[in-house]
Amino acid sequence: MRVTDDQTHFEMTKISDSEAAPQRKISNFVFWNQTRVFILILSLTCLTLTQINSQIFTFTVICMDDLIVENRMNNATEPHWIEGSTEKSILFSATAVGALVGLIPSVPLLNRLGVRRTLSVCGLFSTLGTFFTPIAVAWSFYLVVLCRFLQGLGISVILTVLGVIPTSWSPKSEYSTYLAILSCAWQFSNVIFMPVSGILCDSSFGWRSIYYSFGVLTGLLYFVFYMFYTDMPGIHKNVSEKELGQIKEGKPEHTVREAVPYRKICTDRCVIAAWVSFLGGNLGFITLLLYGPTYLREVLQFDVRSTGYINALPYALCAVYKFSAGKISDRVNFSDKAIYTFWLFSSIIGLGIGYLIMAFTSDRNVAFFAFAFAIVTSGLIIMATVKCLAMRCQQHCHFAVSAISFLSYCVQFISPLCVGVLAPDNTPEQWSRLFIIITIIMIVTNAPFPWLTTQQAADYTKRKDSTGFSAEKY
Repeated sequence: MRVTDDQTHFEMTKISDSEAAPQRKISNFVFWNQTRVFILILSLTCLTLTQINSQIFTFTVICMDDLIVENRMNNATEPHWIEGSTEKSILFSATAVGALVGLIPSVPLLNRLGVRRTLSVCGLFSTLGTFFTPIAVAWSFYLVVLCRFLQGLGISVILTVLGVIPTSWSPKSEYSTYLAILSCAWQFSNVIFMPVSGILCDSSFGWRSIYYSFGVLTGLLYFVFYMFYTDMPGIHKNVSEKELGQIKEGKPEHTVREAVPYRKICTDRCVIAAWVSFLGGNLGFITLLLYGPTYLREVLQFDVRSTGYINALPYALCAVYKFSAGKISDRVNFSDKAIYTFWLFSSIIGLGIGYLIMAFTSDRNVAFFAFAFAIVTSGLIIMATVKCLAMRCQQHCHFAVSAISFLSYCVQFISPLCVGVLAPDNTPEQWSRLFIIITIIMIVTNAPFPWLTTQQAADYTKRKDSTGFSAEKY
């Protein structure tokens, strides 16, 4: 039987994994029946590198003083663009613009090409944008904007595939753990590139070596991803029958091709509540993600190398926190709604406490502790939102999650503009005002979440039979 692209895709297939399995040749090496773990590690590595590339400028901007010196030595009449707050805000926002542009066709592309091809193309954009940034800096500000735009295209589907890969590859009993680990891409990106960037910036290699190193590494790892990843476990040659049975246990045997019910999803009050909640929580997280190095360097007065190390520490603790939360959630007997509601509110409360302490303290050590506490506790926001949407939207989760990707990139676009307006001089007073405003927004947007969300699958997720009537999924 010939298998078409539609048939092999994780969303649009008309055959089950068990039906696809006989058509594949199972390798003699099946990773000790743990191929899904290797898939998890490989996917996490690629997502982490893509996220690193989008963030490199947020750190190197504090150690690019050589551009100013060179500009003055050349007797230039105008200041270098790196000295302008407007230009830097544009570069911060250019990545978000690229992500928004890439997100628009992401759902159709994922439906047609699958995760493997779509994510690999995004990895190529990220590789090119990162590797050529130092060259672009020497030529033109607008070329740097283009490189940042390409890095934005690279991260455009990260949040969307974050909801798809665990659904396809993790057993039902391991979903929370799989999701928790995969979502650590944001934390691991800081754990890895912040200390490395601090060391390289302070060395004879300089900040340019950061872009070259991560650009090459990203290209190599995405090549491995393209060669090894498949959209369904049932067509992967290294997945044994035993492991395939574990992955499929408790999941529907058959999926059918269905049009995404866009209007019903967009008018579902549970989905809307999750989207609004994520918007507020993500504002708190993204501000720390983008401007953590600037806050530590300009406001708290840490040096460049110290900034690299101490900014990485809370993200490392956050990754441990998320992994522990995922493992515990897979074992406790509480309802799924209770679990993801606890995840969300523990994160929002932690962020709020951290922001308020930073707003009202003048002690550098206390401010750093609050900064670290806010980052550590923020880690469960994405897990809570994705799990809520996955349970509510089921097979249409990829669209619902792509919407929070859109909100996230809107925040990444708006946040630099707001910081540029509210804290243009990086004074403690300006940052205090910014922290208070963000805290209020987080509280208002998250208050309705427990009242409007539900763990029950929506009616539009029920499989339709050949006559068009809904039937319960089995």
